[in-house]
Formats: sequence, structure tokens, C-alpha cells
Amino acid sequence: MICRILDLCRLTFLFAALTGATVAGAQTPTNTAETPRFLVYFDEFSANLSDEAKATIADAAKRARDAGAKIIVVQARASATGRPETNKYLAQTRSSIVADQLEDDGIARTMIRQEPIGQTGSSDPSVYNRRVDIILER
Repeated sequence: MICRILDLCRLTFLFAALTGATVAGAQTPTNTAETPRFLVYFDEFSANLSDEAKATIADAAKRARDAGAKIIVVQARASATGRPETNKYLAQTRSSIVADQLEDDGIARTMIRQEPIGQTGSSDPSVYNRRVDIILER
């Protein structure tokens, strides 16, 4: 059991190092000139926002206002652990939670386009598959 936990920790650390992600629940934007992207991570089978996730969403809202974004796309994913129908519902819930938080942070609901993708990846419950991408389109 301890070996499995250590392996998981190593993989999580490696993944975080390769992607620049933080394990605690959110990531600052992936800086591309065309489409800034913010990543919000969730615990397995959860749609609760951590404080770090809320800060990332607030940062995305600020950047959207500052950059004059026309649309904010909220793409929600769930890992393939469990039933596809349940994961689709979880992705929809995550999408709604993030959209609500964006609205609380001053973004008009009409600017937000939700795209709940649902189940992605394999049955590996890694944090990478349990996320919402916030994409700023100009």
C-alpha cells in the first residue's frame, strides 16, 4: 500500500513538473498568445472548489476583463473512473460551479459558454482528467 502511494506521489510530482501544474487544485494560465487558458483541478468525485481554485478563477475573470475577452469557454472533464453517465453529470456540475464563480467574480453570464466534456482519459483517476479548463477567447 505504501509503495502504491509513493508511486502515485512520484507520478503526480512528475506530471506537475512536466505541465507546470500545482497539485493543490489550480494552475495559473498557460500562456499562449492566442488563447490564455486557466486550469482548475478537482478531487476525485468532487465538484468543490478549493481556495486555490477560487483564486485561479478570480485571476481568469480579471484577465478576461483586462484583455477584453469576448467569450469565456468553460470545458469540464471527469476521469473515466465510474460510470460514463455519472462522469458526464459530474463534468456538468463542475462546469456550472466554475461558471457561477466566474459570475461571482464579475463576468456576465452571457460571456460564459459551458462545454461539459464528461469522461476523458483512462480509468486512471489522476488529477489531469479531473479538471475544468477556462479558455479566454478574444
